[in-house]
Amino acid sequence: MWVRDRLDGLWSDEDFADWYPRDGRPGLSPAQLATVCVLQFVLGLSDRQAAEAVRCRIDFKYAMAMELDDPGFHHSVLTDFRDRLTEGDRADRLLDLALARLKEAGLVRERTTQRTDSTHVLAAVRDLTRLELVTEAVRAALEEVASTSPHLLDGLIDEDWGLRYGRPVRLGKNPTKPMTRILATGNDAIRLLEHLYRHGADRMSGPRVQALRQIMVQNYHRDAAGHLRWRTAEKEGGAGLPPSSGAIVSPYDTTARYARHGHVINWKGFAAHLTETCASDGPNVITDVATTASTTHDSKVLPGIHSRLSRRGLLPAEHLVDAGYTSLPNLEQAACEHQVTVSGPLKSNPTHQHRRGEGFARDDFHIDFDRRQVTCPQGQVSAGWHGPYPTSSPTAAPLIVARFTKSQCRPCPARTQCTSTADSARTVGFPPRELRDLQLRVRAEQQTPEWKARYAVRSGVEGTVNEFAHGHGMRRCRYRGQRKAHVQHVLTAIAINIERLSGLPPTEKAPPSRRPTAFQSYLDQRGIFRPKSWRTLGT
Repeated sequence: MWVRDRLDGLWSDEDFADWYPRDGRPGLSPAQLATVCVLQFVLGLSDRQAAEAVRCRIDFKYAMAMELDDPGFHHSVLTDFRDRLTEGDRADRLLDLALARLKEAGLVRERTTQRTDSTHVLAAVRDLTRLELVTEAVRAALEEVASTSPHLLDGLIDEDWGLRYGRPVRLGKNPTKPMTRILATGNDAIRLLEHLYRHGADRMSGPRVQALRQIMVQNYHRDAAGHLRWRTAEKEGGAGLPPSSGAIVSPYDTTARYARHGHVINWKGFAAHLTETCASDGPNVITDVATTASTTHDSKVLPGIHSRLSRRGLLPAEHLVDAGYTSLPNLEQAACEHQVTVSGPLKSNPTHQHRRGEGFARDDFHIDFDRRQVTCPQGQVSAGWHGPYPTSSPTAAPLIVARFTKSQCRPCPARTQCTSTADSARTVGFPPRELRDLQLRVRAEQQTPEWKARYAVRSGVEGTVNEFAHGHGMRRCRYRGQRKAHVQHVLTAIAINIERLSGLPPTEKAPPSRRPTAFQSYLDQRGIFRPKSWRTLGT
């Protein structure tokens, strides 16, 4: 009701014109369907419950400007609308439109302080061991073929197949005869894939058969004699396991990934990155939600967040983040392209001398970028200057490497404070000049009480993460697939914005009146009297 009274709705049907074809049977109002989807997440309703609420609840009808006798719609329409949201960047566009309405109403503005944090999201799949994964992948492929082309299974399936794949697999972590099961399941999978290939069904296979093919490649290999072998962590002959960023963990959701955060949290699913305003003179509004694979590093997400905020006209002046987002390239890019100050703890000097607090760390060396040389604390000048080289870490800047020779380091009286071995020479790595100056400036600023007081505001985003995860069930995906998970997160963000803003105390300024309807505009243009309020109808 607050959205209808204060904003006259978050969307109009014209906002969704390019989502639907210009010809064909008229569909339901997309603005109304979007509103129902958001109300689902405000109240935690299923599709059936939401459709029933539209049919019988007056507040739902009021929010969507429906007549009281409107019969509503079938609950399956919501599934179709969410499928449309998964195409392209439509989910982000839906959030764009909602934030544009809030910006017009003065409830959110640009160049304030914002903060970002991420949390883990569990995929809507079972936690399977590798043997269970392969076995369930075979069963899922059999179910898919049986539902679309059952005749293809004739001549292949016998009683043994029925015993092994007649019901969902439950093997546990310590099954009996594991190697026998591993080889039998692998041979069954190969027989099934080869059988489909011979019958020409390989080119028209569905997602379960495609998932089985990928899972087989990731978990089995052929040895030199052509025998099927189980992949292990040892990379003998190039037969190691794939990295977790590409390993499939379920045949029903091939986008979910296994990830570990420290020594405490490990999960299979995705990661959600939440950004909200945190200015002291206004309400906190969710301005961006990003859904990524669980193995995607936080530093890779920040440029995309700033690009979307720039498109919405909601870039912050200062962006508070944790150490996962604060790579030197990100800080420089945000300042140059968007004039955004990214505030977060930079990683300390990586040398072991700095970590132990003894010896000569990198900052003890004088770097002369003009002469391309480095001078050590004992006065020796480097003999080589190489790079900058790209690094494998997504959080690290390119490195320039300055090398000293063994003839310089061996006779040095302070060699033990500089190198760890007797027969080695010191090398010093550091970023290019612009990034090096930025690094020194940011590290010095982070030691000031003023910066620490500003950065303390970032901790409030933990409450927002808790609100998403425990108040609205975002910890577990409602749907399968990263695109659908992102739709869930966007709808949850809009729902939380509505909850927060509608709970604010009313302002002294009266809310703007609704736009007149087409017939009311017709009466006004011709000077025909019409009642301005329902209270005047009886007079």
